[in-house]
Amino acid sequence: MAKYYDVIIVGGGMAGLSSAYALRNSVDSILVCDQYGVGNTFGSSSGRTRMFREMYSNSYYSQAAKFSNVLWDSQEQLFGKRLRVPHGLLFYGEDWGEETIEGSICAAKEVMQKHLIPFESLTAKEISARWPLRTEPRWQGLFEPAAGAVLASEALKFWSDEIVRCGHEIRTETKVISVCDGADVKVTFENGLKALSKRCILAAGPWSKYFLKALGYKVHLQVWQMLWAYYSVETNQLERYPQWFCFQEKLKGDPDQGLYYGFPYMGDRKSDRGLIKIGIDWAPEKLKMSDYYPSKNIKIPRKLLQTLDNFVFAYIEGVKARVETHLCPYTMSPDAGFVLDRLSNNICIFSHDSGQAFKFAPVIGENLKRLVLDEPTLFDVSPWSVSRSSLSL
Repeated sequence: MAKYYDVIIVGGGMAGLSSAYALRNSVDSILVCDQYGVGNTFGSSSGRTRMFREMYSNSYYSQAAKFSNVLWDSQEQLFGKRLRVPHGLLFYGEDWGEETIEGSICAAKEVMQKHLIPFESLTAKEISARWPLRTEPRWQGLFEPAAGAVLASEALKFWSDEIVRCGHEIRTETKVISVCDGADVKVTFENGLKALSKRCILAAGPWSKYFLKALGYKVHLQVWQMLWAYYSVETNQLERYPQWFCFQEKLKGDPDQGLYYGFPYMGDRKSDRGLIKIGIDWAPEKLKMSDYYPSKNIKIPRKLLQTLDNFVFAYIEGVKARVETHLCPYTMSPDAGFVLDRLSNNICIFSHDSGQAFKFAPVIGENLKRLVLDEPTLFDVSPWSVSRSSLSL
């Protein structure tokens, strides 16, 4: 006979684990299942660090980030140590009056002023004097001192440990092939076994579209393979790098879309060999996929590597060599917004993380919990509706 659970969660990444963590004391039985493993490299939850910030061009996301930071505080108190490292965040570069997937410098400044978020305005000369970053004379910057990095792998472990400690199940190497709605939700696994639940949360990342389609939803979803790399740097510069986003206007006919980001040095010299992480915040067409079949053999275009290197060696001081390269899948919506919604009375979903969701993990988990329990959400989540016009095919 199929085993029965109060809640089955499909996906063991950030959204699946944060929602199970939020629900852990509110229901008797939770099953979290993942076809690979917690925070695996085929989804977008793997890796050591993610940014957190309130510096957004969109007031809605800035305010959601405020909610999230309050919840991060409470989780850190329970954990007994930090899940975030505050070291500030620099937005710098050009401002040409258009929004990018990361917003813009001028609009972010307006939002921060409106919501009284502390920040500094900087000139190009002030940026280069303060950090080992080369700038163009027309560039400008904003620095949010309270921003920093989420320790993603620590957060995944904390949620997993708490879920299991409270008596719930996490099954890895457990692939779900169908989710059928009805009086109960019936979940069928690849091995032929089935489970039933009162409620189900779909947190399947790049595989969301297959479940959505089976449930009658046809929505726009692309998976972008995003390039990032570790670079070795001169020892005397190692601890001077900030966390940053660089904005450059895309020139007509130029494949370089001008958005880059970087993390500061985050570890001890022995373990990470004195490396800093720098990535491209866009994907060329050949790395955008409508159907996602994870493979370790996806080839990184040589021209894309050269584009990243060109930026790094032109604008970041003290860099010696690119040491490692990686691809990470971002599940993208056309408006770069999330999907957090109820698909039916019994099934809820989080999808379309658009590469920026980890900082919102506590808010995502808490709102999914409230949908499952038929409680009011923390705030209006209608901008994340699965039925919004921008997602329609």
